[in-house]
Amino acid sequence: MRTISRKGLAVTAATAAVAAVLGIGPLSGVADAQPFMLCNVNQNTWVRDIPDGTVLYTIPAGGGWRWDNTVPGWSYGHGNQAPQGYIPNDGRIYNCHSTT
Repeated sequence: MRTISRKGLAVTAATAAVAAVLGIGPLSGVADAQPFMLCNVNQNTWVRDIPDGTVLYTIPAGGGWRWDNTVPGWSYGHGNQAPQGYIPNDGRIYNCHSTT
């Protein structure tokens, strides 16, 4: 299994930034068809409906995170069997590997 490259993260972040400017939200049908990253979080982490928005649920330390997309400062995805949302990209995500 391979880890995500810096170039891959930059491309994903740039694509998400363009989508945010255009007002296009994450498209779950598109995200499901694309490779994604399976990761863990290193601390209890709130998943929010939008960046800095309402807390939907908490992923416990060591819990899994399916990382589908990135917007500046935030990771979009979901925990195990939980609704999609956003968590901060502030060093809490680790142990990522691609599904391809």
